[in-house]
Amino acid sequence: MKVIMARKAGFCMGVRRAVQLAIKASYEAEKPVYTYGPLIHNEQALKLLEMLGVRALKEIPRKGQGTIIIRAHGVPPQDKKRLKEAGFKVIDGTCPRVSRVQALARRYSREGYHVIIVGDPDHAEVKGILGYAGERGIVVSNFRDLESLPPLEKYVILSQTTQDEEFFKLLSEEILSRYPGGKVYNTICNATHDRQKEVRNLCRICDAIVVVGGKHSANTKRLAMIAREEGQDVFLVETAAELDLEKIRKYRQVGVTAGASTPNWVINQVIRTLEELPSPYESVWLRWGRKILRFLVESNLALAFGAALFSIALLLATDLPLYPPLILIPALFLFAAHTVNRLVDLKSLRLNDPFRAQFLEKNRRLFSLATFLAYALVLFLSWQMTPAAWVVMGFLSLGSILYSLPLFGRGEHFSPVQRLPGARSLFIALGWWAVLVFLPALVFEYRPVWGWLGLIVFIVAFARAVFLELLELQGDGFVGKETLPVFIGPQNTLRVLKILWVGLGLAILGGLLKGDLPHESSFLFLAFFYNYFVLRQYEKELLGKNFYLELLAEGLPVVTALCLLAGTGVKRLVARG
Repeated sequence: MKVIMARKAGFCMGVRRAVQLAIKASYEAEKPVYTYGPLIHNEQALKLLEMLGVRALKEIPRKGQGTIIIRAHGVPPQDKKRLKEAGFKVIDGTCPRVSRVQALARRYSREGYHVIIVGDPDHAEVKGILGYAGERGIVVSNFRDLESLPPLEKYVILSQTTQDEEFFKLLSEEILSRYPGGKVYNTICNATHDRQKEVRNLCRICDAIVVVGGKHSANTKRLAMIAREEGQDVFLVETAAELDLEKIRKYRQVGVTAGASTPNWVINQVIRTLEELPSPYESVWLRWGRKILRFLVESNLALAFGAALFSIALLLATDLPLYPPLILIPALFLFAAHTVNRLVDLKSLRLNDPFRAQFLEKNRRLFSLATFLAYALVLFLSWQMTPAAWVVMGFLSLGSILYSLPLFGRGEHFSPVQRLPGARSLFIALGWWAVLVFLPALVFEYRPVWGWLGLIVFIVAFARAVFLELLELQGDGFVGKETLPVFIGPQNTLRVLKILWVGLGLAILGGLLKGDLPHESSFLFLAFFYNYFVLRQYEKELLGKNFYLELLAEGLPVVTALCLLAGTGVKRLVARG
């Protein structure tokens, strides 16, 4: 089935900030750690926070201890004061945009204005804003409420940040027509505006709309309401399990959007379920082609193929014989190292890629056996070459296993090495470099070309690993995995990837100018431009396009290998001519 994902969906800035504060507090703050009320309106995210030891506190006790986090919706100022007086260390997780509305309510109420808040009187955010407005606060949720307004002279109109923009405009105009002279502040969050605009755009091109989010989330329910007003069939679900697949099957094209408190992995699972749904409008060949590609990627066979192809390209580029062990060892070792890491780390994989986690769990014995045999073959083949090669591969194999195991780790999660920010990508890149460059240079004589090719291999492998970590950012954050994107944030990670891209270009140029790389290696600049294309795709934040983006990242070593092969082919044609 064809699925179109809204360009703006999932965690907004305020929700993301609150969740990150809660995750950080679960590891660093004084225990126990609570949130005052549910941190956000999403049951799946709240259950994960409970697993980290962060529980919701419904009432403020007279005496308390530990840390309490104020939820993204905010609270009345008197509640914040009571929490501190009870003895809690308070972390304010209020969304900055909600804080702005609170500040406006406090300012104008102190200046003698009535503060009219357009919103749901039972919503936590509105209750918090009312606390700052005091006795001068009035909540208006519909046109009927206007009949009970007191005579207004000095007044200001504010909005709940998740309110429907068109409704706010109509209601404000009606109030101004009855009581001229009021001030109006459109305090609807930009994220809310963008999501509502995007769902209207989806309604124009799709046959039905699936809205993913908590049943108690105001902005999620509003997205569903807007889609219905546009005349679309709407399916509001919290998880993929709630999809009515029989009803959805009849549509040609389905749009998917999500509330501001919906985690990425929940959205991705819904999209994956819809894409796998057989549709009478989709080609059987296209559906099976996607299934085969997914199998190759999820089983790490695509990665093994890329490693073998890269090895062949490097051997040919350096005029070395196609020695079978040097082609098989990179494929087998990288397959085993990546697979064992996935099998051990199923906890975070269930969030980042639940379908892959199910696939590996279902075939765990098969993949465990395949991993064992791959390591055994690596050691056997390396022993057939030289004792030094056997020692190197033995060290690498043992290191890759120890890295994956949570020996001496904090709690039951990860090893101390995995706690080092960026360590995963660094070790992956070193592994690729060791089997593709160091091992052939050890078996045969070292040549200056290996230095430049080694740098290119390291950059490509590191970039590939970091790109994939960006896709797993949210799930890794929830389980406390300190990858580079979790540690420095997605925007800074993209800057690192841009530096790597420039570094790749300089490595190619430097090798060519120095003469260590043959001039036919200029084909590598195609890999340089492909890297830039991948970077641009990731900058678009294509939520729901995980498989597409993963294929692009997995293509980095393949495209680089093909560029090397193209250069070698040209070199041999010139030599024959």
